[in-house]
Amino acid sequence: MDKKDILNFQSVTRPRKLSEQVEKQLLTSIHKSVFSPGEYLPGEHKLAELFQVSRGVIREALLMLSAKGIIEMRKGKGAIILQPKIDSFYDIFSVMVNYKCGNQSLKYIQAVRTLIEPPISALSAEFRNNKDLSALEACIENMEKQKEDKSLLAQCDIEFHKIITNSCNNPMFPIVLDPIYHVMKTYQKVTFEDAASNRETLKYHERIFNAIKHKNSDEAFNSMKEHLLIAEKDIIKLYSKSES
Repeated sequence: MDKKDILNFQSVTRPRKLSEQVEKQLLTSIHKSVFSPGEYLPGEHKLAELFQVSRGVIREALLMLSAKGIIEMRKGKGAIILQPKIDSFYDIFSVMVNYKCGNQSLKYIQAVRTLIEPPISALSAEFRNNKDLSALEACIENMEKQKEDKSLLAQCDIEFHKIITNSCNNPMFPIVLDPIYHVMKTYQKVTFEDAASNRETLKYHERIFNAIKHKNSDEAFNSMKEHLLIAEKDIIKLYSKSES
């Protein structure tokens, strides 16, 4: 055979199984909200008719969706679409952070937060509603009450930042930051060992809250920036102590 003929060969791929094609189309319809969480998919017989395949193919496609946590097979009822669960994603994200950052994870996380959260606070000052303000105020009150409980103090701190992230009229920000907040729960208690640092955190939370309440975007940005830079310095000190 002439080598020129070999150069004209095209790469080949294995044709997708029928069940994989069905699974992909069902998944697309779920993502497009044709079928919503809590709804049942059409029965196997109806799906087989719609896709013009055997019920065995449909059953295999449904099992693949079930294995991914997209649906749940209920005896005598069919396949119900589940609410998306992101806890498993959080766990994968945590593993990746620890793998890439090692014992420096908290320091790198804080650097990312310092870049992202100030502009989010500015947006919160623009878009927040009364419910957001009430939630932020409750967080500050809880932090005042929980001064001696480092674990609860840490939870309130994360909740304060999460509320701001969720109040800025952009669903991408919680998608990006919620996994980071999840990882922080592993470390956050350590950052509240210093009572002076706790008072500083409360002071800045009140400043940030007041700026957001009065729709002062510049002040919200600057207060959050200062707050996170101070926290970043405290974290660097913690690392320095542990290494010495």
